[in-house]
Amino acid sequence: MISACASCGQTLNLTDAQRQKIENTLAALPPGKSLKFNCPHCSKPIEMKQEAPSSPEKKEAVQQEKAFEPAPGSLEPPLPPDLGWLERGDLGRGEVVEDVPQVLILIQDEGVQSSVVQLFDDMGYKPVLPRTAEDAIQRMRFSNFAAVVLHSTFEGSLDKSIFHEHMRTMTMTGRRYIYYVLIGPEFHTMYNLEALSHSANLVINDNEMSAFPLVLKKGFRDYDELFGPYLAALESVGKK
Repeated sequence: MISACASCGQTLNLTDAQRQKIENTLAALPPGKSLKFNCPHCSKPIEMKQEAPSSPEKKEAVQQEKAFEPAPGSLEPPLPPDLGWLERGDLGRGEVVEDVPQVLILIQDEGVQSSVVQLFDDMGYKPVLPRTAEDAIQRMRFSNFAAVVLHSTFEGSLDKSIFHEHMRTMTMTGRRYIYYVLIGPEFHTMYNLEALSHSANLVINDNEMSAFPLVLKKGFRDYDELFGPYLAALESVGKK
């Protein structure tokens, strides 16, 4: 309900009966029509339109705001949080509710790196690509990785690799939960004894990289068959 003239700014000082009459008239107006009358002070026309009915969501929002209106002299509390993300199914800003396993990939060759990244991405892993061995080791201190893929030439050669040495000397409390893959021209694909001698779970030769998806999936299956019951037993006694 309008209380002052928009032209002169004077208060209209309407009586209760006049207010009620205006409200009744507005309620009876058809959509798109307005009520006009002259200001008693400046005689300029005053136009009033019927307010559109509020939606249930808008009414609820108004009620919530009124419920949180502060008492005179008190501090103003913050409004309730926006729960629109519940309907969208996300957390906003591109975030989603999920617990995605991560894979650390240390490969210099962009072509090989791209194919390995795509494979793990298709399998539901989040690929992480450190720039250096030191960067990779630092990331492992603060994040849990389900898998690690290292090319033997990432630091020149495997025998001089500080990252491979880091993996080789890890304590089993953390190492047993990481699937470690070594790629390089010196390896014999899926040769378990060679993988064991390098403290890895799987080795693959560069020449067999086209078969890497199948080799990796078989390696995961063999790993689950061999260590799955043991890891489940550790978890059941709270030692994970």
